[in-house]
Amino acid sequence: MNFTPQQLAGGGSYNCKTRVGNWHEDVCLEETKFADFKRARATGTLTMGMFNKKVATCTSAVPHSFSEDGCLRYGDSIVIAHKETGGSLACDPFESAGFDNNEFAASVCESTSSMARNTFVIVKAEENSDDDLVRWGTPFRIMCNQSLRVDDKTNMLQPPLYLASNLKNERKASPLSNNQLVYMTPKPSYSTCWVANMPALDKFSGASRMLAVGEPITVGCDVALQHCATRQLLSSDSKLSMQTDFGTEYEVCGKTNVKTGKISVMAGEFSGQRTPATNCKPELSQNVWSFVTSADPAAGEEFRNLPPPLSPEGLIAKVLGILKARSKNAVRGLKSAFKAMDDVGDYKLDKEDLKWGLRDLGVDLDDEQFGVLFTYFDKGGDGIISLTEFLTAIRGEMNDFRVGLVLAAYDKLDADGSGLVNIDDIVSLYNIEADPMVAEGVKTVDEAAKEFMSLWETDGNGVVTKEEFIEYYKDLSAEIDDDAQFELIMQSAWGL
Repeated sequence: MNFTPQQLAGGGSYNCKTRVGNWHEDVCLEETKFADFKRARATGTLTMGMFNKKVATCTSAVPHSFSEDGCLRYGDSIVIAHKETGGSLACDPFESAGFDNNEFAASVCESTSSMARNTFVIVKAEENSDDDLVRWGTPFRIMCNQSLRVDDKTNMLQPPLYLASNLKNERKASPLSNNQLVYMTPKPSYSTCWVANMPALDKFSGASRMLAVGEPITVGCDVALQHCATRQLLSSDSKLSMQTDFGTEYEVCGKTNVKTGKISVMAGEFSGQRTPATNCKPELSQNVWSFVTSADPAAGEEFRNLPPPLSPEGLIAKVLGILKARSKNAVRGLKSAFKAMDDVGDYKLDKEDLKWGLRDLGVDLDDEQFGVLFTYFDKGGDGIISLTEFLTAIRGEMNDFRVGLVLAAYDKLDADGSGLVNIDDIVSLYNIEADPMVAEGVKTVDEAAKEFMSLWETDGNGVVTKEEFIEYYKDLSAEIDDDAQFELIMQSAWGL
């Protein structure tokens, strides 16, 4: 048996408890990993939890429209079946389709049963049209199902996604065939416009296709979906399969697949006559789709309780809710923070000031939500918003009942009727012990008194005007939902 020099010198041998190397770093790493795990579990961002949520959302049941007369209409929720693969067009709003964060994956799934990810809504490309029938040769947009756009953080619907495509370039192409990329995007531009053509069955079908333009499309018939901007047809091939979170699916791309052969006729040219070019090459089955509606009228009935769409008003309420949960006197603190950022003193904020100012206060909006909020306040479109207008929108206005209570409190302070009240008089008459933080023992009377004095804006003269007094309670009022609670606070504070 061999012994180490330490053992030969009388030292102990190594065992499983001996710490070798930078063991402290390993301990810190494990503690960090566990902290990250607890944070992810608390916020619902664990990998398995997110995957289960994604699958549940994408495969949830949704309304599937029923067509009584067999015609396709705008607003119908339909499944777009593919002839060659036997599957249907599907999207994955949780999976990025490329370098742009606003482009999401589209594919062909093997199922044709209606669910959230493969049930689309046909919407108008031109809003000024009064026609509700989808017609051959008329542009439209293919919108994802609203169930996929519910934002749990705001409890609002994010902007819808539309099927789109662009010319192939070095940064954007389909992943398997390197053809024109087809994806989902929230930007309703011309790249999201499609038109349905009657597929050519043979080389003499050009006349039938031309004569069909303007006629209503019937559900279940074969269609060739052409991208308006690039003139390529929507295509999928059973040979181009790939593995996704939903199993085996097929790539969808923009590519026109047609049979080979000549279509031009030179019969009349020798006699000086022109031959109409109505013939066309027949499309292959990779380009043939069909709009499928439900056979059951009950399947088209709305049963979901969807939240309202993403709106500035909803985001303003979210900002106020986060601020209220974060601290007392939230609106007052927001005003102080933004005024500190206003170096020029013109009560103006640019986009970066507002974004990082809100983030410092714990309001973390994504780019899409922040864009909606900022655009709402950027009336001039110059990238500058009014701080006063923003704060007024956040806190809202007091109703007449609350204004009456505030004026009664000020009149009690303004004993001589001069319209001016000294801040020291306000602090001396204010019942500090009625402060909830003092009643709960969180703060002492002196601490609460100092905080109360720091909240008043007196322009350095120590005098609080009636307007300043009302302004203070407008900020406070935004944090109190119930009029009875507001009345109780005023009675306890000022002895009304």
